[in-house]
Parts: sequence; structure tokens; C-alpha cells
Amino acid sequence: MTIAKGFRLALTLLMLAAIVLPAGCSKEKETPLQESNRWLLLLGVLPANENTLKGAYLQDLAYLEEKTDPLSSLWYPITINMPLFGSSPNAYTDEEWKQTLGFIQADVDQTIYAGALPMSYYEAVHGRFSRDDVGSAARTGAGNDMLEVISYQGHEFYSWGTDTDINMSMRSNVRPLGRGYRLALVDDFIFWVRWTDGMKEMIDSYEGNIESLADTEDYRSLAEALEELDVCCAFFSSESQSQSRVKEVYKDIVDDPANNERRQTLVEEIQRPLLLRQYQAFATGAGIDDKGYFMAIVLVNASEAVARDNAALLEQRISEAKNVAGIRAWSDLIQSMEIESKGRLTTARLYGGACTYWGNFEVLGAGPYEPLLLHE
Repeated sequence: MTIAKGFRLALTLLMLAAIVLPAGCSKEKETPLQESNRWLLLLGVLPANENTLKGAYLQDLAYLEEKTDPLSSLWYPITINMPLFGSSPNAYTDEEWKQTLGFIQADVDQTIYAGALPMSYYEAVHGRFSRDDVGSAARTGAGNDMLEVISYQGHEFYSWGTDTDINMSMRSNVRPLGRGYRLALVDDFIFWVRWTDGMKEMIDSYEGNIESLADTEDYRSLAEALEELDVCCAFFSSESQSQSRVKEVYKDIVDDPANNERRQTLVEEIQRPLLLRQYQAFATGAGIDDKGYFMAIVLVNASEAVARDNAALLEQRISEAKNVAGIRAWSDLIQSMEIESKGRLTTARLYGGACTYWGNFEVLGAGPYEPLLLHE
């Protein structure tokens, strides 16, 4: 049974137990990871494949709002406002989303985004949605003349046109290029992808028919550590951050950084001789506690010895390295930090402005890549 499936089953059993147990009868026991970890619940809708393992972005907006004021100056850069269902923050309106999708952003509690641009990426939101409203928007909105309702594994999804087609008559802020997309409301999740097989993969991941990111051992370890660190946003990746590979990916820039300060900083940081020891997977995130906002880092290492080494090496790299996006020393962005090893994990909290860069560690991501975590 997969983590996502186990989470739902465990939740049902707990609710039944609450009904049938006599008042005052309780039994203390350790809560299994799959019953308590929100990151595994969200990872459970993403199929484990080459694209999703490069980078999965998860944001618990509801939890962040509980922890801090949405009007805080750090709210926007922390949530990084990745394009959610095609809409940029400046173009968003409640009316358009309600008419096109059947819900609005205020109904969304958590967001999920993973894959490779421009086509093979997966989007989902978790929140409070009306099946009637979503169905009405699909049947009456743009492109309803080409709408198909497809049944798969006990769920229905809406499909407009053929995979990845562009239809200029359907252009909107939700569909910038008029793509039809596929949309499904599955319990409390809405899945949104550009191709039919991608939708089937998400449903299969959710139902436990195929391996999801929540089923990978390294990601379970990362999710447990992030829950302990109490983050609101998280980025997971198994993509190699080896210096040799990153040099190859950015070969053109390394060969010719031109007269551009950010490119020159990137090259300088890629070529920095001090490296972490090789690790298997990592996560970054952002959170807030009584000390303030922080960026979290978790590395899954091959052994406890490597985890200890990487704790010391990470502190050294932070003291020497520059932030590429801000073109300034990482140490200038950090008011205080806590770095330690726990078993095979290296964990860190970096307090201060560093928190806004938690989403910049995908090698070919949307923002300026930060090579802080390069390893041998």
C-alpha cells in the first residue's frame, strides 16, 4: 500500500475509532508517519519518474497563513508564486477562475507543482472545492464544444481537445495559449495537466496503482525531517548536484559568462573548490518560528559519517559562497543558523533573508540556480 493510500485509510480508521470507543478509553501510541505527514500526502499524487524526481514544489499556504500575516513583506517571495494554473498574480481574478475552473484561489490550501517545462509537468491543488461548481464551469466555459468527460479508475476527468494543442479562441489568463488541459476533482485534490497520460498517472499515483514520490525511501526521510523543521513550503529533488554535472549543464555560461555580473557569479560559485560530499537526495524549504523566518535544508547521505562531514562542509560553504540571485554573500542573508546531523541526515535552519531562496535549487529551474549545495 502506498503512503498516500495509507494516509486516507488510516484517517478513516481513526474517525471510526473515535465513534466506537467509549468516553475516557484511550491508548497512547506513536503516530505512524503516514498518518501525520502532510508532505507525504501531497507527494502521493505525483508519479515517480525522471521529470518529477528533478524537482517537486509543495506549498502549504493555509499553514503559512496560520503562522504569519499574508501582508508581511516576505509572504510573496516565500510563496514564490509559481504559475498556478497558468495565472500570474497580476492577471488573477476571482470571477475568471470561478467561471473557468469552478473555484478561486481562496479555496486552495496547498499547491503542488512538478515536472519539466514546457509540457511534461504536473499541477495540483488541495483544498475545499464544490463538485457541482467545477463541473458547471467545465461544461459551460470556453471550449465546451470539444469537452469530453473521461472515466478512469473510478474517477472522471474533463478533457479539452488533443494533447498539448493550442487553440487561440480559448486564450485566457488561466489558459494563456488556449490549451485545453485535463482537469479532475479527486476527493479534495484538483489535478491539472496538459496531456491525458499525465492525468492517468496522477490518478494512478493517488490510488496507489503506481509508485508515487511518497513511496520513495529518500523522500519519506526528507518529509519526516521537514515536518520536524516545521516548514510551510518545500522543494524535493533527487537530481544530481555534482560539480561536474552542473558544469556540463551550464557549459555555455562557464565558457563565456560575458559581461554579466549574475552569470559571472554563477560561474564563480560552480567552480568553487570546496564541495559537499556526495549525497542521494535533498529538500529545501521555508518556515517561521519564534526566532523568525528561516530556510531549511535537508540532505540524505549514504552514512552517518557523511552526514557529519556535510554538516561541517555546509557551514563552510555558507561562510564562503555567494548568493547568485542577489549577488551577495550568503552570510549577509543569514542572521543565525543551526546545522547538525541526525543519523544519515544533514539538517539546517538558516534564519533571515535566505528564506526567500528555498525554491532556487533546481538545476534547470525557473529562477536563478543556486549552486550552494554542490557536491563532489
